[in-house]
Amino acid sequence: MNLFNLPKSLSRLILCMMIFTLSFFSLEAKRKPSWVNQRPTDTNYYYGRAMSSKLDGEVSFRTEARNKALKELSSEIKVTISSNSILRQFEHNYQVKEEFEASTYESVEATLEGYEVLTWENKKEYWVMVRLNKDKYAMLKKQKLDYAKKMSATYYYDGKKAVAQGNIYEGLLFYVQAIKAIKNHTAEDLSYRDIDGNLNLGSDIFSAIQDAFRKINLEALQSSFVLEFSKQIKVPLALKASYTSTAGNQHPIANLPLAFYFTKGEGELTNTGTTDRDGKANCDIIRLISKRKNQEITAEFNLDLFLEKETEEDKVLLKAFFHDEYLPKTRFNIEVQKSTAYVVMNELVFDQATTNGALGNAIRSELAQSYFNITEDKNNADFIVTINAKFTAGGERKGKGYSVFVVFSDFHISVTDNKTQMEIFADGFDSLRGMQPRSYEYALKNVREKSVQKIIDEIFPKMEQVNL
Repeated sequence: MNLFNLPKSLSRLILCMMIFTLSFFSLEAKRKPSWVNQRPTDTNYYYGRAMSSKLDGEVSFRTEARNKALKELSSEIKVTISSNSILRQFEHNYQVKEEFEASTYESVEATLEGYEVLTWENKKEYWVMVRLNKDKYAMLKKQKLDYAKKMSATYYYDGKKAVAQGNIYEGLLFYVQAIKAIKNHTAEDLSYRDIDGNLNLGSDIFSAIQDAFRKINLEALQSSFVLEFSKQIKVPLALKASYTSTAGNQHPIANLPLAFYFTKGEGELTNTGTTDRDGKANCDIIRLISKRKNQEITAEFNLDLFLEKETEEDKVLLKAFFHDEYLPKTRFNIEVQKSTAYVVMNELVFDQATTNGALGNAIRSELAQSYFNITEDKNNADFIVTINAKFTAGGERKGKGYSVFVVFSDFHISVTDNKTQMEIFADGFDSLRGMQPRSYEYALKNVREKSVQKIIDEIFPKMEQVNL
């Protein structure tokens, strides 16, 4: 466009606009702060700087820039895991490590406070810089940790006092609060000192919980039962929870949450809740599913019920302190009156018949322990159990620098009703392989152990489903 060919008034207007525009951009450039062009390097501060484009049409560009800046700032803050921390205490607990080691780094960003925010923008860009004084951050962090440790120690001492007075359930609740008070500081030094002495909160709370559990005595009022197998029964199981005072007296524990479940065998039980004011709790066996001769029911402190109101994240940490290994428990032994069986054992080892083979003895022992009353009176037995086992040499396999011997195992079992002569169960396997160096005897031992485990794990559970 040739300004000299335009009317003077219009030429002046266009010229003024051009001058104004150039002046605007020049002024804008002058206003752009130095931190936009170059990240500050003051070692007294942590910095985070970010930019979001306005051209994308997103209305959240301010929040986006701020969040990115905070993330960058938090990445500058070095996280170290103290040797006196919970993460070190439970370093072999995968769940605790996975849940809290990652969140330790994430929580730096989530708990930042006291930082300064600077912003600058033009038509295309929105910039944010956040900075945090390192001394101020260290002071705030220490204040939070000191407060958390003080609260945890208070709950810890309250728990110890309650347990000493016999209020064990109340004491356990205090210990839960003591753990939750320090859950945001799992990587930090949890040593604590006050007028009552020195504590390492992580390990001392853990020890206190174990000590409280050791004081709980769960006693089965009747620990052994002999039952006829039936799918519809009602057998009451009862226990009493108590603790022993320093004077040696037994006192009931009320409100203790309990769980009853089969640890051997299978069946159905009525639901249980907590002990009553006399420390007693009851549960009924209402159905037997497994036909195993010897079954077992365990009653133990119900940790799931105890922690039911806690968050899933808190449960991970709390269950590390309230470890399954230390939960108080008692057991009820159930002997199911079983049918009698006569066992016929045919075992061939390298084409040689054996009357007292190791496999036959192991299987016979398992049958007697879990499924039948074994009898030598074939005519009066309820069932005939026939077992055929065969071990075959599979040759020597040689490779470069090594040699192994191979033995194969075949196994078949059948159960016949002695009255009707009807086969009611049959199963087995062929060519299970064992391999060991040195000799066939080592390979034989290897495949024999594999066979016994396979029979117990795979064949006998199927046999349980038959009406024996």
